[in-house]
Amino acid sequence: MPVKMVEKEDVNVKEVRGLMDEIIQELSEYLMEFIPERMSFAKHSVMGPVGKLISILESGRFENKDALIGYVINVHNNTSRKRISSEGVKKLENALSKLEELRAKVNVRMWVRLMREIDYAVYKNKMERIVLGGDKDGNA
Repeated sequence: MPVKMVEKEDVNVKEVRGLMDEIIQELSEYLMEFIPERMSFAKHSVMGPVGKLISILESGRFENKDALIGYVINVHNNTSRKRISSEGVKKLENALSKLEELRAKVNVRMWVRLMREIDYAVYKNKMERIVLGGDKDGNA
C-alpha cells in the first residue's frame, strides 16, 4: 500500500491573510524610497532589495535577523541613488518580524507559495506607483 505524504495544514487563513497584508504594506512603503541607479521596468530592477530579501527567505540562506537586515541594507546602498533612511531600516525590521511570525504559522509548501504572493503584490504596488506618477522623489 503506497504511503501518501501530507503536510498538516491547520492554518488560520484569516490570520495569515491579515499578516500578509501588513507585510506587503511595510515592504511596499520601504520600496518607495528605493531608487535604482539605472531605471528599468524589469521586475528584478523594480523590486531591488525586496526581491533579494524574498529570495533569501524562500531558500533559508540566512537564519540571523540582523545579518539579513545588514545584507538588505548593503544591497540597497549599493544599488540605489539614495541611501537607506532610518525609517526604511525600521520598515524592513517590522516586515521581517512579521515574516518570522508568518513563517511560524505555516508549513514549508505554504510558505513558498505565500512568499510568491507577497513578492508579486509588492511588485504590483511599486509598478502602480511608477505608472501613476512616479515615486515620492519624482523618479519613474
